[in-house]
Amino acid sequence: MPQNYKKYISKMVYKGDTLYIFVSHPALRQEIFYKRKMIFEIISLMHKSGICSQINPKKIVTNYKYTPLPKPPKDIKFYFKKAGDFKINAKNEQIRKKFEEIKAILNGKIT
Repeated sequence: MPQNYKKYISKMVYKGDTLYIFVSHPALRQEIFYKRKMIFEIISLMHKSGICSQINPKKIVTNYKYTPLPKPPKDIKFYFKKAGDFKINAKNEQIRKKFEEIKAILNGKIT
């Protein structure tokens, strides 16, 4: 492929007798569609030189796989909850006491 095409081709997959080319720009998708003959010539040159003889596509399909970046949300919501506002579910008495000490420190009762 020409050098300027390489940066827009994201993936190429060969399945059965079909060569799938995934591109990141819709204009290149159409360009590759028009240059299918050139691609088949490149493949035949590779076969003559003994490279990739197992690849012999009958059809070339180009797909445009670009998804724009998601837009940031318009409203950013922050919810604040006190750090010392938690429920202690520990059944072990030693662990329960430690959690109560931590809770007291977070609430500012013990400095």
